[in-house]
Amino acid sequence: MTIAIKDALNGRAFPDAGAFLYDTMMNNIDSHDKFIWDLSGVSELPSMFLNMCLGKLVKERGADFVKSKISFTNITRAQAHRIVDYVSKISTAN
Repeated sequence: MTIAIKDALNGRAFPDAGAFLYDTMMNNIDSHDKFIWDLSGVSELPSMFLNMCLGKLVKERGADFVKSKISFTNITRAQAHRIVDYVSKISTAN
């Protein structure tokens, strides 16, 4: 299942967009083996957003689950580093 992160962010505050993304994934977790986050048109990934989706998933299911279920398309090197660093920090905080 491909999820356009730009659409999730559109018109929502960062925490609300993260919660929307989390809910979308959880509502479809049994019917999809993999989620592909399309980062086209996304310029930033603030902690307020990541806490409500990636952070929550890592805390509830673990980093290995997140790594096995989520992949990315149209991602910049800076975004990739941001996500790897974020998941690493959240994982060690648990």
